[in-house]
Amino acid sequence: MTRPISDLDVPLTRLQSDMHDLVVRQRAQLASERLAERLGRAQWLVAHPDWPTGHAAPGEAAEYRHLLYDADPDATVPAFPYPSACDPKDQP
Repeated sequence: MTRPISDLDVPLTRLQSDMHDLVVRQRAQLASERLAERLGRAQWLVAHPDWPTGHAAPGEAAEYRHLLYDADPDATVPAFPYPSACDPKDQP
């Protein structure tokens, strides 16, 4: 025997309350997952200080290496020869 729809009817306020509670729980769960992800990333970076790019894409990591090599005069890869205003050969 099936139950009539009137037996299953739920007041709108109850439905709104249940939906609100569900959304609050989902947001809290998402916030805790994001926090755990960020903490894991921070712990990984602390454990690997020699790898500043972490999980960077290959192009982004190459750009970081390029910037570091340009900044370090003792780097194994020479910096690009940018002309400066102080070079006499660049003066007309």
